Amino acid sequence: MKNILIPFDFSEVSKNALEYAVKFAGKEPAQQLYLLHIKDGSIAEDQISGKFEKLVEEYQSPLNPKIRTLVRSGKLVPTILEIQKELDIDLVIMGTRGAEVGEENIATRTSRFVQEADLPVLVIPEKVKNFRLDTIILTIGTEKIADRSPLHMLLEVSRKFKAQVHVLTVHQNEMAMGYSEDDESNESTLQYFLEMFYSHHSFSENEDIEKGILEYIEKHDLDMLAIMPRTHLENEEASEGRLTRVLTLHSNVPLLVLD
Repeated sequence: MKNILIPFDFSEVSKNALEYAVKFAGKEPAQQLYLLHIKDGSIAEDQISGKFEKLVEEYQSPLNPKIRTLVRSGKLVPTILEIQKELDIDLVIMGTRGAEVGEENIATRTSRFVQEADLPVLVIPEKVKNFRLDTIILTIGTEKIADRSPLHMLLEVSRKFKAQVHVLTVHQNEMAMGYSEDDESNESTLQYFLEMFYSHHSFSENEDIEKGILEYIEKHDLDMLAIMPRTHLENEEASEGRLTRVLTLHSNVPLLVLD
């Protein structure tokens, strides 16, 4: 995980995401942060350069990663995907204002991007002001994990911070006794891919999967939520786009979307 891209519009939300990203990246020789501003005509280009220059100066420290700035024109998703290929971007970090619980139909720039872009994204809610990364919750559905490759990013994050990973499956209906064949397969996959950082797998019942996940985070004071929205079988309701969207809008902890 060498190159991190942060879409940046000079709002307080994007500044908050940058603060988190600087601490997340840390001081590693090969680590590089890229700030991307996509022009929309609201700020003159010379003003953009001046704002970026001042901003980068604030973070110039031996303890901080290197920061480079980019200014491009175009739409958000295709522009970022183009830069991802050009600069070999490993992770996108985006800020979000989110929305109140119950406002499922709201679509923010960040929630749209997460659903449209096929790459790992770390979403930083505006409410997150302090950096801590000791425990991560990975939420998965009830069916066998079909694509294991996104777990590599989760492992990289866990290794970097020596963070323990709690796994949670929320059942909408009454749970059957014992592990199913798919549960056993997922358990083996998680133990293999997450190595020593895999803590345990919890199961709970809740008619509202989102509510079950958010309540678990609050109860256990976890630091990050991870989800694999496109890695389960097609009929797995918990991994469809709606859950990813509402968690992007409602989570009070950073959300790592493992695409």
